[in-house]
Amino acid sequence: MSGSHQPISSVLIPMQQRPLLIPSACIAAVQDYSRPEQNYPETEWLLGDLLWRGIKIPVVSFERLNGGRFAEFSATNRIAIMHRTGKSDDLPFYAMVVQGIPQPLTLVREEVRNSAEEKGPMEKHRVILREVPASIPDLLLLEQKIVEVISTRKLEATH
Repeated sequence: MSGSHQPISSVLIPMQQRPLLIPSACIAAVQDYSRPEQNYPETEWLLGDLLWRGIKIPVVSFERLNGGRFAEFSATNRIAIMHRTGKSDDLPFYAMVVQGIPQPLTLVREEVRNSAEEKGPMEKHRVILREVPASIPDLLLLEQKIVEVISTRKLEATH
């Protein structure tokens, strides 16, 4: 990862397997875990919906969507409310189950180097950040997957 010395405001999000590194602007809020209302039994990675500021938002397990394991119940579970990065009006926000409180970071690209590990289907890159392995998720792809399920469900409801 080459680039400039411009500081990047980021967040390292603890997960059950490998922490996620994302721009800090992607996170709207972090709250205590509450079990989502299960509305998507056909997908094991879309855990359900929760009500946040009067809006029903989908809750995902990044680990399951990325092909890994995910234990839904953990004492350190939190919910990270995410701003959408794409343009879908169907998905202004979504939530991701995380393991603890995200750590804000200001870093320069030189502090992040590519990892030789094979990335998962929902990862843009696997990296080493200050000697810590991390993943840079493909948030656009994640949002597309959520919108596909939501759109299919809406379509089925109208027929």
